[in-house]
Amino acid sequence: MSTTAQKWGNSIGVRIPQKIAKKYNIVNGSELEISEDNQGIILKPVSKEPSLEELMAGITKENQHEEINWGKPEGNEVW
Repeated sequence: MSTTAQKWGNSIGVRIPQKIAKKYNIVNGSELEISEDNQGIILKPVSKEPSLEELMAGITKENQHEEINWGKPEGNEVW
């Protein structure tokens, strides 16, 4: 599949075919990461899911739960 680069203001824009946009949930206003490698340009949708590091950074003493005693390990829980 190919597309044509076009001038948009002071930049060059590329239209993403609808079939590809739907496959990757790209809609008007979607944030895309642009990078390059030795073979060309790469566009990727920016992940909306936080990374483990971002989730861990949100843990504070105020929002931590207390440890719960679930009893002795049983079956495959024993190691």
